[in-house]
Amino acid sequence: MRPLDGLVVLEMGQYIAAPYCAMMLADLGADVIKIERPGTGDPRRSYDPLIEDENGRLSGGFLSYNRNKRSVTLNLTTEEGRDVYRRVASRADVIVENLRPGAVDRLGLGYEVLRQDNERLIYCAISGYGRSADHRGVYADRPAFDTAIQAMGGLMAVTGEADGPPLPTITGFADLFTAVHAAFSVLAALRGRAVTGRGTFVDQSMYDSTASLLERELMLWDFTGQERRRGVDGYAPLGSLEASDGYVALIIPTDEMWRRMCVAIDREDLLSHPKLDSVLSRAENFSSLIRPEAERWTRSRTRGEVVARFSEIGLPAGVVQTVPEIYECPHLAARAMFLDIDDAYAGPRRMIRTPALLDGYEPPLPHSAPQLGEDNEEVLRELAEATPQDLARWRRAGVI
Repeated sequence: MRPLDGLVVLEMGQYIAAPYCAMMLADLGADVIKIERPGTGDPRRSYDPLIEDENGRLSGGFLSYNRNKRSVTLNLTTEEGRDVYRRVASRADVIVENLRPGAVDRLGLGYEVLRQDNERLIYCAISGYGRSADHRGVYADRPAFDTAIQAMGGLMAVTGEADGPPLPTITGFADLFTAVHAAFSVLAALRGRAVTGRGTFVDQSMYDSTASLLERELMLWDFTGQERRRGVDGYAPLGSLEASDGYVALIIPTDEMWRRMCVAIDREDLLSHPKLDSVLSRAENFSSLIRPEAERWTRSRTRGEVVARFSEIGLPAGVVQTVPEIYECPHLAARAMFLDIDDAYAGPRRMIRTPALLDGYEPPLPHSAPQLGEDNEEVLRELAEATPQDLARWRRAGVI
């Protein structure tokens, strides 16, 4: 048993945000049906890295965000395709989509239409700047992609070197963070429906989600008028130290931790240094004074040795791990964070699961992403009550 067993979710998603949100719900047991355009499907199906063989092209990026789903192709530009979609939607609990604002309304498939067939429907619309008519902002009609949202949301203004240009964080960060918020909102709406019996419209904005990450920076501006800029945040001494085989990162947020570190690296003389007599002064002088002195000790030790020693004395430190190291991390393996999937086309693949461990529930099924339209017959028989004659006619007409 899984927490969301029995929940039917339709996903009209593309690229990252809606697909990742729906995948998290699928990992928790929901029956997620991905609605795609016949012939091409989600544009991410053609994104690198690609595996090409006699079966066609398979995208690693698509596999990463679309496991544990079923795929149905529907041509929503046709009247019959729209009718089939409405029939399926009338049996759904949740719809998640991230099409451009206005697209579903032009098709006659927006929330206000679909709720007439299904008053319990929870409709989650993910967009760049929001869709709610009651909270329409000045940027509502702008197209949006991850990098633009990271810029608008303030992340790029505080990411990068102090004397360098604004930089994005990892690719897709705004998409992924918004997807997590969207899944949270859907679960909240499901709880509300359990009380009221009615569904609702969930308006999930990428801009809103990303701007919310700057809670501390906005608080600092509101209270002091100080603007956080690029470079290391100076609220406490923190940063990286070079070891013999790479880097470790640490933060020294208290006087007691500072004392312990000085003892650990055999530099108790630093405790009386006039420029290191407070947390703020140590933050200001971390790069110029603390790092050079600490690295005299760390460079003769491995990352593991440094972190082990700092951990012994209660100092928060971590190895700066590479992607290959995370891929083989024994701790993540012990946490059951890896889903090892044997894809029929891509072969054995390793993915990171949705990071939710719920005692008493089964872990996610390691089921690979679907081929385009591979579940047409099964799903349409279940949810649209399609007959063999219907399916044959829809294929001939290009509806599926």
